[in-house]
Amino acid sequence: MASFDNNTPIKPTDLDTSLHIPYAKIKSHANGGKYIWAKTKVKAPPMRLAFDYNQNEDDKTGRMKYDISLSFMGSDTNPKIAGLREMCEKIDQYNIDWATANSQELWNEDLTRKRVIVEDRYNPMVKMPKKAEYSPTLKVKLMTNFNTGKNEFQVFSNVKGEDGGYPEVDIWDEENGLDLSMFKAKTEVASLIEYTGLWVVGKKFYPGWKLVQVQPKSSSAQEKKYALDDSDEEDEEAARDVSQMLEEGEAPAGGAFDEEEE
Repeated sequence: MASFDNNTPIKPTDLDTSLHIPYAKIKSHANGGKYIWAKTKVKAPPMRLAFDYNQNEDDKTGRMKYDISLSFMGSDTNPKIAGLREMCEKIDQYNIDWATANSQELWNEDLTRKRVIVEDRYNPMVKMPKKAEYSPTLKVKLMTNFNTGKNEFQVFSNVKGEDGGYPEVDIWDEENGLDLSMFKAKTEVASLIEYTGLWVVGKKFYPGWKLVQVQPKSSSAQEKKYALDDSDEEDEEAARDVSQMLEEGEAPAGGAFDEEEE
């Protein structure tokens, strides 16, 4: 059976579901529900944030959780954004097929000939908007350390340092905690994201993505701390540099489901 290095990022157009998402054991979680682990890093094209970052408090632990929504705006004209959307839709169909085949172990029900029921239980990763004038989105979690609240993803400046590279930006310190102010609606970001697998809660099941690395390319805020020059030539050069950075940079440590809950 073919295998791949799950620490090596892939392009959306290169994804092979059977190779890159080889679901294995169905495990039970201490907090309830089941999960099926996966680890596939994907280089997302520059995309706009649909909203400001979202935060909510876990009722059981009191811990704050955060996520962002990448907008598929431009997927009708930008082949790279279209490629990511097509990849996500491909994984969605793969997940429904997989859950249908494994329905007995997931829900103690034989639904192998009732795919439509399984599809109704699935929460697709491509979120369709309620209004036609808006674009679909992809939810990506911002993972933080359970004890300190420090970000478990890397943020890079889009202003080159003296060594010609893009320095990492600290968005957490012990005194002030976590600063997520860069994640504003309409900000365009280049990112490395990781597919973490499936959660099964009751009759429903959910796919998960988390952020690994990110670099803002533009900002909707008045203070453009990370803003690049508007020159097309410099923007293209920066995009190439960022792509290389995301491909070669190290991802933060930590398992995909160590602290994550739905």
